[in-house]
Amino acid sequence: MTIANGEVIAGCALIIMGVIFIGAGMVNSTWGAILLPDFVMVALGAATLGLGIWTIKYEEKHSLHTHHHH
Repeated sequence: MTIANGEVIAGCALIIMGVIFIGAGMVNSTWGAILLPDFVMVALGAATLGLGIWTIKYEEKHSLHTHHHH
């Protein structure tokens, strides 16, 4: 069973960075000027994380190791 793949790791990293940048935008006006791209970064991270989870489920379902060879 795969717990994490590249998409899951990248998605988590994008979400964490986006949240940190949004937090910085709340306390600093310079960072606050780029809040929209920060929300886009979080959305892309969520989409990438979702793709990673879907990939893990797909690979488990269609794995060659689960079929019996005759």
